[in-house]
Amino acid sequence: MEKKQIQKTIIMIFLAVCMAVFAELFFQLIENKLGMNQLFKPSGEWFESLKLKRMLAMTVLFAGVLLTLIAKKRDQILAQLYQKRFLVAAVFLVICVIFELSGSSILYWQYYFDHSKAYEALIGVARGVRADEWAVNTPMALSQYLNVSGAFPYFSETIRGALTDVFLVYGQPVKNLAVIFRPFQWGYLFLDSARGLSFFWAGRLIALFMVSFETGMMISRSNKKLSLIYGVLIAWAPIVQWWFAVNGLVEMLIFGQLAILMTKQYIETKQYRFKILFALVFFISAGAYLFTFYPSWQISLAYILLFFFISILIENRGIIQLYPKDWLLLSGLLMVFIVGVALILLKSSETIELVMGTVYPGSRFETGGGQLYRFFLYPGNLFFATSRALPYGNSSELSMFFDFFPMGMLLSLWILFKEKQKDIFLSLFLILLLVLSSYCIFTWPGILAKITLLSNIQPYRVSLAVGLINILLLIRSLALLQTELSCKMAVGIAAVMALFMAIGAMIIYNGYINTLMLGVIFCVLAISFFAILCFKKAIGQNLLLGIVMFIAFVAGMFVNPLNQGLDVIYDQDIFGLISQVNAEQNGLWIVDSESGGGYPIINLPIMAGAATVNSTNVYPDLERWRLLDPGGNYNDVYNRYAHISMHLCDEEEIKEKFVLDSADLFTVNLTLADLKTLNVTYVLSKRDLSGLNGAEVTLNLLGSENGFNLYKVNQ
Repeated sequence: MEKKQIQKTIIMIFLAVCMAVFAELFFQLIENKLGMNQLFKPSGEWFESLKLKRMLAMTVLFAGVLLTLIAKKRDQILAQLYQKRFLVAAVFLVICVIFELSGSSILYWQYYFDHSKAYEALIGVARGVRADEWAVNTPMALSQYLNVSGAFPYFSETIRGALTDVFLVYGQPVKNLAVIFRPFQWGYLFLDSARGLSFFWAGRLIALFMVSFETGMMISRSNKKLSLIYGVLIAWAPIVQWWFAVNGLVEMLIFGQLAILMTKQYIETKQYRFKILFALVFFISAGAYLFTFYPSWQISLAYILLFFFISILIENRGIIQLYPKDWLLLSGLLMVFIVGVALILLKSSETIELVMGTVYPGSRFETGGGQLYRFFLYPGNLFFATSRALPYGNSSELSMFFDFFPMGMLLSLWILFKEKQKDIFLSLFLILLLVLSSYCIFTWPGILAKITLLSNIQPYRVSLAVGLINILLLIRSLALLQTELSCKMAVGIAAVMALFMAIGAMIIYNGYINTLMLGVIFCVLAISFFAILCFKKAIGQNLLLGIVMFIAFVAGMFVNPLNQGLDVIYDQDIFGLISQVNAEQNGLWIVDSESGGGYPIINLPIMAGAATVNSTNVYPDLERWRLLDPGGNYNDVYNRYAHISMHLCDEEEIKEKFVLDSADLFTVNLTLADLKTLNVTYVLSKRDLSGLNGAEVTLNLLGSENGFNLYKVNQ
């Protein structure tokens, strides 16, 4: 080995060690084992908390990457990785599934079990704020294995303790042809629950990155560095990671982009065996996008897809040729698609009617406005993974795409008006950016909001699409940019813009961003803006790729923990007791919500296959509630998506039968006689219910585990 090569190798190994130490310290901050102030103590007490095995693994990983970058055959190695990228992705997925790896915050459940063994994630920490995932979505998925009528029904008998459509709302794995539109649920159907969960998490992350990379290749005109930057910015965006397991955002991004890719491939190919494949994937993607069933993001993202589609047709108008075979193929698949969608909608028609008729979320009529501040939120996302002290909202609601606003917009304007390049993609998306941004900032006339369908979307949700457009404009602009700025000018412009955005973020976050955080934001943005302005030079390209990787690492990659298995649920004694009792005699369950037994405990029994009345009701069971409220006096309380607390008490304690606690939470006050009315068989509680009196109904204690008491209702 040459002397220079040896020196480079030593430097890279040293750099890998430094990066691994940084990574481990960052993990310690995420896991609350270190505070920021401890890092600067000369005593070095922070060294004692380091996990050396994890740090060694990170050193090997970083060293492998860095040594590849300086290898003599680097170009050949990278070319091979690119050519075999789909095989590499498949191998990575198989490894994740074999070792039951996921990003679920399921470990948060341990804090609700007395005498629980301590469980830790491999990296990171379970996020209590992501309760929609670990307390609702994941328990519902696990419940599908254990339905009385058989595994994976379209209508579950476990959730709500009544037939519940689990395909359309909180889409769960089902043994039905409709599952073709939910490919990432397929793992549950063929694997055990832990590996099914792993397939769901790892499959979606890998697919999102791969599809985004291919989309980046399309918009950047096959620039691999820009495509990698785009793929990382999308897959590990803070908003994507904070919402990774619910509301279908990941599916929208995957299948929306995939549909666009299939459109372009169909136009360019002449071989009909491939045309059939591309068209088939397109229609599956369209159905998968449609059945995410979350209009607040679907509609604004659909505008992006529409403009994508238009730009592809215009750019390729010279080569588009549709022959009779094309019309036959497309019309045939369209008819099959329409029939399939119609059958699913017909099957779920009652569900749709009930959801649309709820008080919450029900139907909306929004007119926009009041969201100018969200354009300055993205710099603060750098600290969400390690911080829990936000002044308002929460990490999920304040998360954004790290879109480097306003660089994408400014570069697009420069290219179109200063360099006078004609690019339909930039022109269309600048128009769309203007329209959607105006909805975020200003109040629109009601009729205009209704015509555009934006009346169905809260304006703060539209900021998701605005951030994505900013990234699209940035990537396209960097691919087209011809102007080469001097380093001095780039430094000056970058510093001014970074200072403006940093101060804006500090003001918007209202005390959350301290002096140290302000300095970090300024440095990250200044380096990013400089790299963008100097992208024509090799230093700008490498610097931008490096800073994007850094941003993704600290702001996105470890928002969700790296978790292994489901022992935190299945090894609990109370889970075993519920499973045993329910297997001996299946019946209807409720969870008494006093003494800390409310949400999320209400969703514990369903994971053991126990049909639970007050598990999270994704839509209301109006017939059941009318048994307790024949006159419908409390309809506005229970006619909603809700987590339901049930308070067992004596008759004289009840002032109101139903009490609305918040938009998605209400309490039902029940007597023992009400248990008979609801045909309840079992009660799970964290308190002693032996003091409750009932003339015809009594409670018989069956067992106690992990701080819970399990009672049978004797009528």
